[in-house]
Amino acid sequence: MVQEYKNTDLDLFQKIDLTNPKDELLKKNKIGSSQQENNNIKFNYLNHEISKFENLESHLSQDKSKKLDDILFSQLDVDDYASFKNMYPHNISQPKLNVSKLSVKKHINEDGSYPNLVSKNTKDKTSEIFQGIYPEPKFLPGGDKYLLIEFGNVMNLELNFKAQGLSNLIKTANIKGVYETLPCFASMIVHYNPDDIGYQDLINELKSLLKDMKDNDDTVVNSRLFHFPTVYLDKWTKEAIEDYIAKITMKKPDPEFITELNQLDDVNHFVRVHSGTEYWVASLGFWPGLPFTMPLDPRCKLTAPKYNPPRTWTPKGTVGMGGSSTAIYPDRLPGGYQIFGRTPVPIWDPDKNFDVFKDSICLFRPGDRIKFVPCDYDEFEMIEKKVEDKSYRYDLIEEHKFSIKKYKNWLSKLDYNKKF
Repeated sequence: MVQEYKNTDLDLFQKIDLTNPKDELLKKNKIGSSQQENNNIKFNYLNHEISKFENLESHLSQDKSKKLDDILFSQLDVDDYASFKNMYPHNISQPKLNVSKLSVKKHINEDGSYPNLVSKNTKDKTSEIFQGIYPEPKFLPGGDKYLLIEFGNVMNLELNFKAQGLSNLIKTANIKGVYETLPCFASMIVHYNPDDIGYQDLINELKSLLKDMKDNDDTVVNSRLFHFPTVYLDKWTKEAIEDYIAKITMKKPDPEFITELNQLDDVNHFVRVHSGTEYWVASLGFWPGLPFTMPLDPRCKLTAPKYNPPRTWTPKGTVGMGGSSTAIYPDRLPGGYQIFGRTPVPIWDPDKNFDVFKDSICLFRPGDRIKFVPCDYDEFEMIEKKVEDKSYRYDLIEEHKFSIKKYKNWLSKLDYNKKF
């Protein structure tokens, strides 16, 4: 909120002579007291403010909660980021925590306890097929024209089904004032006009639609499967990484970085794990045709943070990972995903040179699957030439029936001790 000044405030400002150490208003507020002792020294308002700022900065930099230094949290330790609000000092009972000032880098549970940093064992993770689903969706304001709906706090297929399913129901319901929906892994954004429908009225409409949604176990969808030849540990992404290191900042090369973070044996082990599953296209974004995908085999789930700061360029067709999501760069673009491979197969085509683009310039749609198939440079160049002369035929398996009930049954029988 912007503070508005009153006329009396403006009159007060005009009375202050910032260059006059004798000014009564400055004396009254004890501003520049050291300068006032010597009338021959000109008061410098700018230097005074810099001094005050430095004192404040020094005060804020002091650690008043050293006893809690070992209770830092990471994203993996936080089950529900909606409770972050309890980290801020004005929401914390200070006597209960027995700290004078708590850094927002410390996570405190609602009851004042600290999170358990011991990760769950394998049996705990597999005792429930899909975890992290909220009993009821959360509705949050995303701005004056956007509503955020969260179905859970993890990436899994059931949550994505909920987001995509509600999106389809909203389109069918044709709610007045709703422009579009943006479903993603475990959440969705609803873009609406507040002049046509109020925030709470929209929530009520969506809650009514959610009651009509079928259980995901009964859902069967058409799902296309694409096989994408991919050169892993390739020379092109290596060049982009080296250029980033030379011009922006030092970092460990991306494949080695992912390998280390996920405690794999070596980069070849990483390639086996990453290419060992199909990837579910949960949504499209950032650039036309760019797919955000997640692994269908949970044993192949890897994770890595994004670049900070991001790269200025990425080769077209690059395969990369941010968080636990794998994506393909449709063109030469800036980006922040950890990169490790490249495919010659186009995933968007504004000129519609290939039959698969007859209905859209973007190849993928939510519910598609991608299988990255390791290939060598010779195969890459052969496919690249076919793409150039427009003779390439997409390795596509059309219209599989994908049953979430059968998928759950398959998950329940997995051997989580298997090593790729």
